[in-house]
Amino acid sequence: MKILFISRGYPSNKYPMHGIFEFDQAKAISNLGHEVVFASVDMRSIRRKRKWGFEKLKKDNISIYCINIPVGNIPKKALDYFSKMATVILYKRIKKIEGKFDIIHAHFTNIGYYSSKIKDLDDTSFVVTEHSSSMMMNLVSDRLRKVAGLTYPKADRVIAVSPALRTVIKKEFNIDSVYIPNMVDTDTFMYHNREKSDTFTFITVGNLIYRKRMDLTVEAFSKAFRENENVSLIIIGEGEEREKIEKIIRREELGNRVKLKGRLDRKEICKYLKESDCFVLPSRAETFGVVYIEAMAVGLPVIATKCGGPEAFINQDNGLLINTDSLDELVNAMKYMYNNISSFDQFNIASSTFDDFSPVNVGNRIVDEYRIALNRRKYD
Repeated sequence: MKILFISRGYPSNKYPMHGIFEFDQAKAISNLGHEVVFASVDMRSIRRKRKWGFEKLKKDNISIYCINIPVGNIPKKALDYFSKMATVILYKRIKKIEGKFDIIHAHFTNIGYYSSKIKDLDDTSFVVTEHSSSMMMNLVSDRLRKVAGLTYPKADRVIAVSPALRTVIKKEFNIDSVYIPNMVDTDTFMYHNREKSDTFTFITVGNLIYRKRMDLTVEAFSKAFRENENVSLIIIGEGEEREKIEKIIRREELGNRVKLKGRLDRKEICKYLKESDCFVLPSRAETFGVVYIEAMAVGLPVIATKCGGPEAFINQDNGLLINTDSLDELVNAMKYMYNNISSFDQFNIASSTFDDFSPVNVGNRIVDEYRIALNRRKYD
C-alpha cells in the first residue's frame, strides 16, 4: 500500500517532540514494507523557528513534505480557512511528485478536518486517528464539535487511541471508531534493571501546564517525604506553569531534592527513567498517555490518574490508578510505591509493554484498518 500521513509537523532537532506520535506510526508502517510519505502543515507562530514556505527532506528513509506558514494566533475561522487551503496546495504538489495514494491518514481533529478536503478532490481512502485531549474534557467545545462533526463522517475509518476516547466519539458524534493505542519507541525505551541505590527517585515527564498537575506532584512529594532525605523527584518538561512549580519548590525548601530538567529529547528522557524507581503523572485528562508506556517499557511501575487514557493499560501488576486532583490519594500512592517497590516485577512490566505497544504490533493493527477502509470504498 501507498500511504500519505498528514500531521501538524515533524520531529526536528529544535523541536524533537513535534509531530512525534504521527511520525512514529509512519516509521512503523514503512518498516512493515509499505510506501509511506509524510506531510505536515505547520501554522505555528513566527516564534517557532523553522524554514518558511515549502520544505522537502528525508528522515529515517521517509520523504517529508512541509508547508510552514507562521500565522500564529489568528481567529480560528481564519486559521481553518488558510490551513485547509495550505493542505490542498501541499497535497497537489506531493501528488505531482509521488503519484496517487491508496490511503490518506490524518492525525488530530483539526488536521483531519483540513485533510478531509482532499477527499473532495480524489477517490482515496481516508483514515483519521484522534488523539485530541480536548475530547476528554467534561465539555466538548462548540468549535471542536463542529470540526469533528464535519470530519468523522467523511472518514472511511476513525481510530481512537483509547477506549475512553472511543466512547466519547460514539456518544458525541454517533461514530463507531476502533481502538488502537499509541506505540512506544522500543529502540529507545527498553528494559533496564536498575541497581539498588540509597536514593529512591520518582520521575515525571510532561508539559508544565495545569492539565498535567505537576504542581500537585510536588505538593504530594513534599507531604509524603518532607522528612526523608533519601527520596528525590525529577521533573522533565517545560511550560507556562514552571514559575508556579519553582515557587512551590522554594516554599517547601525542596531545591536539593526536586530537580527541574526542562525539555529533553527521548534519549535524555530514557537516561533519567533508567536512573529512577517510579513514574508519576497525575494528569487531569489524557487521550492515551505515551509517557506512561515509555516508563513502563524501561520497567518502571507508574502512578496515574483515572483521566481517560491510562485506565486502558495500567493495572495492579504495573502501577496504581488514583482519582484526579486528589492530593491525599497521590500522597498515599507515592508512599505505597516507596514502601512496596519490590512487589513490582520490572522485567514483566517491560515485557508486557513491548507485547502491547511495540511498533510492529501496533503497526499491523493500523494496516488492518487500512485494508478495511480500502474494502469499504471498493464495495460502497
